[in-house]
Amino acid sequence: MNNIQKLKKAAFSAFKPPKKMTLSEWADTYAYLSSESSAEGGRWHTLPYQKGIMDAITDPTIEQITVMKSARVGYSKILNHVAAYHVHQDPCPIMIVQPTIEDAQGYSKEEIAPMLRDTPCLRGLVSEAKAKDGANTILQKQFPGGSLSLVGANSPRGFRRVSRRVVLFDEIDGYPPSAGTEGDQIKLGIRRTEYYWNRKIVAGSTPTVKDFSRVERMFHQGDQRRYFVPCPDCGHMQYLKWANMKWLDNDPDTASYACEGCGVWIPAAKKRWMVERGEWRPTAPGNGKHVSFHIWAAYSYSPNATWQNLVEEFLDAKNDAEQLKTFVNTVLGETWEDEYASKVGADALSERAASEEYQQRQVPSEALLLTIGCDVQDDRLSLSVWGWGREEEGWLIDRVKIYGDPSRPDVWKQLDEILQAPYEGDGDRKLTPMVTAIDSGGHHTAEVYQYARERQSMGVIAIKGMSQKNKPPIGKASKVDLNAKGKTLKKGAQVFPVGSDTVKSLLFGRLKHNEPGAGYLHFYPTVGEDYFQELTAEKQIMRFRNGFPERVWVKKSSARNEALDELVYAYAALNRVYQVKDRRTLWDQMEKPPEERKSKRASAAVPRSGRSFIKQW
Repeated sequence: MNNIQKLKKAAFSAFKPPKKMTLSEWADTYAYLSSESSAEGGRWHTLPYQKGIMDAITDPTIEQITVMKSARVGYSKILNHVAAYHVHQDPCPIMIVQPTIEDAQGYSKEEIAPMLRDTPCLRGLVSEAKAKDGANTILQKQFPGGSLSLVGANSPRGFRRVSRRVVLFDEIDGYPPSAGTEGDQIKLGIRRTEYYWNRKIVAGSTPTVKDFSRVERMFHQGDQRRYFVPCPDCGHMQYLKWANMKWLDNDPDTASYACEGCGVWIPAAKKRWMVERGEWRPTAPGNGKHVSFHIWAAYSYSPNATWQNLVEEFLDAKNDAEQLKTFVNTVLGETWEDEYASKVGADALSERAASEEYQQRQVPSEALLLTIGCDVQDDRLSLSVWGWGREEEGWLIDRVKIYGDPSRPDVWKQLDEILQAPYEGDGDRKLTPMVTAIDSGGHHTAEVYQYARERQSMGVIAIKGMSQKNKPPIGKASKVDLNAKGKTLKKGAQVFPVGSDTVKSLLFGRLKHNEPGAGYLHFYPTVGEDYFQELTAEKQIMRFRNGFPERVWVKKSSARNEALDELVYAYAALNRVYQVKDRRTLWDQMEKPPEERKSKRASAAVPRSGRSFIKQW
């Protein structure tokens, strides 16, 4: 070969595209771990169970990857490698979504910046973040052929006006319920990828509470891959389960794994041998485009994740519910189903209702007054009529759905008919609702205001739920109707704030009551199972805000919660009665015959206030 031919070959080699590599191949070739973000710095080595997850991300036939995981399995580092791979090998627009903006900033400083600095092949491709440089900041990185954006799931701005080929969702169970008022962050992020035929969507998280975990839901939507390992004795392939972890006399040093095939207790010393010979296998059909993985600490090579350590952590946590929940989430990588949830299950409440003797629209003798909670949807009004007795024992009296567009007057006329038609009790007793609370915070706000304004004398009030902690069941009303000069109208509509978080906590506690009496809630036998599904559609879970834990109410995925909202509003309506009537004497008054109550009300201290009871509404 002469010199000219050698020069031609060298020139062609210079322009030859780099060899196509899988993510694990790239990481084993180029990736470095920074000492400040890793227990041990230096070259990266892909672990056997990590390889399948990583290579699925660079598989052109796979569009979506979900990883339901424990701690100590290296998921965050895998996300780092995805970003680095695309900076070096396959430039494109990338977005990483963290739970909050603060988390995104911390991730950029603690993970991305050291990686860009310490990985030789990435040096010089991304300039250092500068406050005055719009192209490269803490949350925005530019590189030849692409860009990297880091956003917080709590900020709707991060999802606007951008298209991204690769979107990486981290710790999705820590995301707030929505990105401001714009909806689910996963859907918003996926929507940013719609213009790319070769898009890639990766979502991973430590799970939280059963039926409320986003990552659990997405895991079940995929093909549910688990890492199968062989038994050293019989060769049986199985994926590791905590139920098969064994030990003697509360001694973690005896930790072993019982083979499902032959029953032999496999010693912890064989763990690495098993993992090295393992393989990922789907356990559900899937659709070919969405693959999902479950991985937990029993497979990890971390010195803090030996089987002995895991048993020790379990023994320390088993007698404390909160510690055990943390163990299930962060060690097993599974969702937690607590005793609280089981006691307030839809099936249990349905069984309770079957034993009740009163019927729909029948007011038991112990129920002394009625309130209504009304939820407004785009195509209907949904309401529950509740009866209340001493010590706030409650009875569901009626459940009604009025179908039609609430912007039309005929829908509200049907509600008028319900409010004016009395419910029959024992003997000649007839009751009409004392207060009707209608939600104004979502759909058809203007119509709700108008209806409440025109029917104040019937006890109709507009309400708006407040999610803040420690708010009262119902607060002081504020006027919402203003004249042209911005002054409140004397007879304008009022909106009452409702402490939804407070009321839900109180009511869920009462749903656990097993015996009729104070605070017990009754349901007529024919109410239907769908009602109880709606009633138990929310759960209180632990989330972290700015590093601090807080309990928040979240709704099950795709579940309806109208029955719960109606009960919350009906209870708020009862508390509106307390604002007007003396709570100490209310029940005594309500037990008196109607004619006696009317007589006393007619002769009561009207001159002092100048207003009748009904006008106080």
